[in-house]
Amino acid sequence: MGAALGQSEQQTKGILAASVGKVLVIDEAYGLYGGDGNQSTSDPYKTAVIDTIVAEVQSVPGDDRCVLLLGYQNQMETMFQNVNPGLSRRFPMATAFTFEDFTNDELSNILDLKLKQQAYRVTDQAKAVAVDMLHRARNRPNFGNAGEIDIILATAKARHQTRQSKGKATRDNLLQAQDFDEDFDRADRAETNVRKLFEGTVGCDQIVKLLEGYQETVRTMKTLEMDPKESIPFNFLFRGPPGTGKTTTAKKMGKVFYDMGFLATAEVVDCSATDLVGQYVGQTGPKVQQLLDKALGKVLFVDEAYRLTEGHFAKEAMDEVVDCVTKDRYHKKLIIILAGYEAHINNLMSVNPGLTSRFPEVINFRALVPNECVALLLQLLQNRKSFLKSRRVDLDLSVLETPTTSFKTSILGLFSILTTQDGWANARDVKTLAQEMFNQAIKAKAELSSGFVTLRGEVIVDQLWVMAEERGSRATKIECTPRGMQDVHVPLPLDIEQFAREMQNMSATLETQPLQQDPIVESALVDDEHQGYDLTEYPNGPQDSLDLRHAARRDAGVRDEVWEQLQRDREAEEEREKEHMRLVEASRKESGAARDKIVKRLLEEESRRKREAEMRKKLEIMGVCPAGFNWIKQNEGYRCAGGSHFMSTEQLAKA
Repeated sequence: MGAALGQSEQQTKGILAASVGKVLVIDEAYGLYGGDGNQSTSDPYKTAVIDTIVAEVQSVPGDDRCVLLLGYQNQMETMFQNVNPGLSRRFPMATAFTFEDFTNDELSNILDLKLKQQAYRVTDQAKAVAVDMLHRARNRPNFGNAGEIDIILATAKARHQTRQSKGKATRDNLLQAQDFDEDFDRADRAETNVRKLFEGTVGCDQIVKLLEGYQETVRTMKTLEMDPKESIPFNFLFRGPPGTGKTTTAKKMGKVFYDMGFLATAEVVDCSATDLVGQYVGQTGPKVQQLLDKALGKVLFVDEAYRLTEGHFAKEAMDEVVDCVTKDRYHKKLIIILAGYEAHINNLMSVNPGLTSRFPEVINFRALVPNECVALLLQLLQNRKSFLKSRRVDLDLSVLETPTTSFKTSILGLFSILTTQDGWANARDVKTLAQEMFNQAIKAKAELSSGFVTLRGEVIVDQLWVMAEERGSRATKIECTPRGMQDVHVPLPLDIEQFAREMQNMSATLETQPLQQDPIVESALVDDEHQGYDLTEYPNGPQDSLDLRHAARRDAGVRDEVWEQLQRDREAEEEREKEHMRLVEASRKESGAARDKIVKRLLEEESRRKREAEMRKKLEIMGVCPAGFNWIKQNEGYRCAGGSHFMSTEQLAKA
């Protein structure tokens, strides 16, 4: 190509003239394609080269010149489809020489030849490791074939020389397995890898069993000299709430599949739906393919995959993924994981039915139950303790390591509140709590300088309360009612009666199951089916969801005595609400028997609020008050805030 108009033609003609009687090889010829076939975007300098070749090379018998165009098949086909059509007549694709990838046997023969040329020898084990490395490398885009052998051989020789210089290898040219791959025996150690890999991870039993099952299948298939790839899934759906380890598990799966010999590297390509979706027509398909190419031989983790249902371009991206996973270029050459909340992933499957067959394997991630939260908290703080120990500071965690029954019940109760709140992020939030508790502990500079720091029980309880109250305050929403826009507070979603029963069960269980026991033991877990009532089922929440500060409009025809009683009942509700807030504040400040007494009163109050919330929800569904006013509790039942509609407790029970 020339640097100015006219130079490309001149230089190309000169090269063609010089090649008469010879062979002209143009390597990476697809580089002469300068655009997308549109005249407005094509490169005139590259186009000029193509046009000159078409004009000068006639490809007829008697030509005293051989011209070879070399390049990757896909790129060459794209070029021929979009440039001067005369090029296809002179270089017919139908008669092109196609060079396939070498087979493993052919690569093994090439390796033998190169070793002989370079005067090196290898052990049988080293030869097997080298061939296995070449097999893995096939998963990468643009596999280098014989060039790949040069790469691994150069690395092996460098490691061999390093071992020789350290006196760890004999002074000869015999390459060992560790010269090619320092972890060459990973497959033999794989049976213990998974459990060790997930060591310390809470609630991962099912995932460990699944991956160990894959490893057993691979070993069996290899024993039978069969290809294990066809028996192992490569596409997965991760369903579960936030903070349950989906991203972490994806990284560990990369290591497991790499150890089993399916991936070129354990690397994880982490992306979101945005990385797959284009911004204009025609951009999405190539964008998806580029990302899949980048992830070849690796793990592609698509977080928040439900967003692939939002909009035309997003759906196009999902369709492209469905199509690509079955193509030879990508099939079984990378791990694809679509992750998100359970409801969102299920919706994604319903939007594109083709995903169900292409992503048959589902891994469900459940939320942590309170006992697991406490165990994880202790584990994280013990890690901090180990760190401080290296700095000659001792962190006393006895309040968690050998807790009293009362303290165990308190923190498990607080975790029960947290785990039923909207926005609870499981392990992620437990890590935040551990960090805050640790920070509070080391603020005692006098203790820190003495080399002994104590994490006190009140610090743990306070931090749990702070997070519970903060998350509760975030559940405030704006609701449009006939009175206008008003704040509505959505309280902690607790089924208090069930919660109280669980507190008793926890205390009994904890007498025989210390907190430091393995949290995965099923007998030590609290029933994780209990999740309290659903805020979507009770959109107005329990009694404290009422904004009692706002005056409602008095309906026409409401008698004075009825209205006055309604206002007294409204004021009584306000007082109960204030008393509830005082109890919450007092529970944070008190300790021991005083705190237990307050917690008991709070449980009773929450039980009342829950029952009344259920009644209000039923009234709302029944549509007793057409104006949609809130309902105020009275002695015999409920009356709407406008005063004209009343329903007794007995009528509600029968409804």
